[in-house]
Amino acid sequence: MNNSEQLDYLPVLKTQRLLLRKICLSDAEDMFEYACDPEVAKYTIWAAHQSLEHSKRFVNKIIEFYNTHQLTVWGIVDTNGKFIGTCGFGDLQLIDAKAELGYALSRKYWGKGYMTEAVTAAIDFGFSNMPLNRIEARCEPENIASVRVLEKVGMKYEGLLRQHIYSKGTYHDMKIYSILKQEWSDTKTTVNAEI
Repeated sequence: MNNSEQLDYLPVLKTQRLLLRKICLSDAEDMFEYACDPEVAKYTIWAAHQSLEHSKRFVNKIIEFYNTHQLTVWGIVDTNGKFIGTCGFGDLQLIDAKAELGYALSRKYWGKGYMTEAVTAAIDFGFSNMPLNRIEARCEPENIASVRVLEKVGMKYEGLLRQHIYSKGTYHDMKIYSILKQEWSDTKTTVNAEI
């Protein structure tokens, strides 16, 4: 399956408490509700959204990436139908059979296992339905909650990338984590038992 075919196929993923689906323009208002929070944006590469228009432009960019087959990212929706975050793969490198995992979640849902649940579904989809051998994720060392998510889903710490990205006017160190396809089947059973 080539990159174009793979990205046309972005099914809805269901977990115990969540629905992961394509993002659409009607999600912009809910996105703004969490993306305007400086605490949510603190460890992301994007600045806190300043207006609903900002969130609409952000969503339109995601839709454009869907249409040009550059992004595999889901909107995270709770059992009440509320759009509460995003989770998915960027930087798809199908020649090397790897992708980078990224995510963001409304602060109202922090500390309740929602992101672990969403990340587990995304990783499982990546290894089961995409030609991936490796999934990696980066986070700032101070982002303890993100570190916990990555460790809970079985990703292994590989090292510190010093001054790896320039964002919001300064350089940031990044921890890098990864999981390989061969490791996932053993890890998945443990992760699902803990959710």
